[in-house]
Amino acid sequence: MPVLPVTLAERLAATPTAPATGRTRPEHPTGREFEWNGTAGWLRTEPLSERPKTWDEFILDAGLDPDEVEVEEPVQVRGWDGLAKDYDDEGKPTNRVVRMHYYRLSLKRRTLKANLDELIKAAKRRSKSTPALVTDSETFVVALGDLQLGKMDGDGPEGTVARFYAATEDAVKRYKRIAKGQPVLIAHLGDCIEGFQSQGGANTWRTPLTTTEQVRLYQRIFLDQVKAFANVAPELTVVGVPGNHDEAHRPLQTYGDSWAVQAVSNLHDTLDFAGGYEHVTVIAPARDELTVTLNVSGTVIGMAHGHQWRAGQAVTWWAKQAHGRQPVGDADLLLSAHLHHLRIEATGSDKTWLQVPALESGSTWWKHRTGEWGQPGVVTLLAGGGGWRSLEVL
Repeated sequence: MPVLPVTLAERLAATPTAPATGRTRPEHPTGREFEWNGTAGWLRTEPLSERPKTWDEFILDAGLDPDEVEVEEPVQVRGWDGLAKDYDDEGKPTNRVVRMHYYRLSLKRRTLKANLDELIKAAKRRSKSTPALVTDSETFVVALGDLQLGKMDGDGPEGTVARFYAATEDAVKRYKRIAKGQPVLIAHLGDCIEGFQSQGGANTWRTPLTTTEQVRLYQRIFLDQVKAFANVAPELTVVGVPGNHDEAHRPLQTYGDSWAVQAVSNLHDTLDFAGGYEHVTVIAPARDELTVTLNVSGTVIGMAHGHQWRAGQAVTWWAKQAHGRQPVGDADLLLSAHLHHLRIEATGSDKTWLQVPALESGSTWWKHRTGEWGQPGVVTLLAGGGGWRSLEVL
């Protein structure tokens, strides 16, 4: 007989895999650290009681030549009070407060010795070569949202389903072309069905499919997409987060009381029952949560639907999550949906907010109000090493 979960909470969980958080909180350095790529880099000192008159000692310690490498101002400094052993006037040991600092220096080469003509020739050679393939530390990401299955606007659920399968086929082809043999992350970013909770049920008369029909349709096409990638990828992670349209009812009992979360749970159970999908990990938000944050090949990716913030306030919301030390605040890349159009915004020192377009074709109400119509699509990209690249909308 199968071994049952020990607790009721385990039995009720959408998936048995707890969502991973981002990086652990960084510690103060205890020694000298540096990084250099041949042209630029950085260097961090050990804790010091006073600023050195010159940084040459640290440049030399990094194996670099102060005549060729210089520190680029401003220098970043962190300070704190520490205790140092001392002796009083009577020679008895005591402690005194010492102000300590460590410094992070940006380094750059003083002169670029490479021949400019050779650099131009090398760039031209690279431009003629085939597109660079994924490295060993990147993951192929497929991100989509706002299917709103059941909605009659535009080409209706038939058109959305057709686009879903076409985009899935194209995404598999792109994966084989640029990332074959590497891990895959599929992120479903909410509003998988139209539902009847949004707008206080005012959308009922423009939604020809029942709730169970919408959920059933979504679960089946979701499973087909996962099977398509499971057949070609050695490692597959599937994430689903709840939106506002797929809320099971209002008022909410928990924030995860969502048909999107239920579909992810059913997906996990189906793969587990079928067997042969041990390389597939299915993740839903923890109970009463709305987001998932994962470390994907060294790039921390946060996933949210986007109804948590007002239009235009995504970065502000994200910054507050970081201030509150929430896992999604640690993300390098924040993926969201909700507003039905592609938007990419670089923010902070090295963070990016990426809003994916909807997969449903458009809103008649929005067209009457603004004159605009949808540009549906599925986002694919490569993520790793703290960044991302090679974005293409399918």
